[in-house]
Amino acid sequence: MIPSSHHGSWKGPNRLWFEDPSKPERSDGSLEVSAAKVAYTWSFKDSPEKGEIELFGPAGSVRAGWTDSWHAKKCMTLHGCFAEGCLVLYGTYGEEQEWGWRIELDTRDPEHFVMRMFNLMPDGDIAPAVDLRGARA
Repeated sequence: MIPSSHHGSWKGPNRLWFEDPSKPERSDGSLEVSAAKVAYTWSFKDSPEKGEIELFGPAGSVRAGWTDSWHAKKCMTLHGCFAEGCLVLYGTYGEEQEWGWRIELDTRDPEHFVMRMFNLMPDGDIAPAVDLRGARA
């Protein structure tokens, strides 16, 4: 699923939008990428965090299981497709209102692997949540 050109180890800056939308939390991040899995690390206020995205199915109809020690402690199922160098995955969460979550795994730049996450609010607004830009480690 993820092109072999982007398999391997990546490191770079991670930004997390949490408390103040104009001032993301910054930390170092890392990614380990294979055809069907992305494992990553980052930190929040000096506390180490990690996550994993496991991919299943063909590029046109991908299913993913996503866990993250901070964002999604219980596995969240996402669905999406890989097109034009970017895998875009969507899922929903919430009990009283339905919220959405989008993850983009971007391989369009041959020298970087970029993982972006967005919160899709019930009112239709989209807020950035995570941006981890990895360069070859």
